[in-house]
Amino acid sequence: MTTTNVNVNATEPVPTPQQLFRWLDSGRISPEEFRKAMAVHAKEIIEEMEQGHKNPLVAKFNELMNRREAWRWARKHGEATIREVLCALMDEERFTPARWLWNAAHPHVSLHCFFRTRGTPVLKFLEMKVSPQAITVLVEHGGTETMAPVREHFHLRRNRRTQLFVERRQVEG
Repeated sequence: MTTTNVNVNATEPVPTPQQLFRWLDSGRISPEEFRKAMAVHAKEIIEEMEQGHKNPLVAKFNELMNRREAWRWARKHGEATIREVLCALMDEERFTPARWLWNAAHPHVSLHCFFRTRGTPVLKFLEMKVSPQAITVLVEHGGTETMAPVREHFHLRRNRRTQLFVERRQVEG
């Protein structure tokens, strides 16, 4: 059994929770390495909650805008399709926002929780074309106070088990 050394320093991104769960289940990492890496994700969530507590008006406004974004896309394409797209993006390894999408398949988690329309980092859909076997989506994500968010086209296709996966992606610009 080989183990994967999970790096939890600031220079390299921590694998997504979904990757960590897979690695733990397959024996690639130990339970201790899993806990250490998940602690980084938990710390991010706690920091975000603390920011919301410090400025509740901004947090409420952001929540309303995220609800509006989720409602808009769900009304147009259906909540199940939007969750499928989010799950396909979650499995994309070099997609930084994947760390927030790990429970997108769970219907008890509100859809608006996965969108970030205001502040940084951003995660929102700009365009989406849906057909039975393929979906293309233009996603705006990332960004900081000094860097603009990235726009990427994702081309998703269904496999033989009818699950969506990222066939290709390209940065716009």
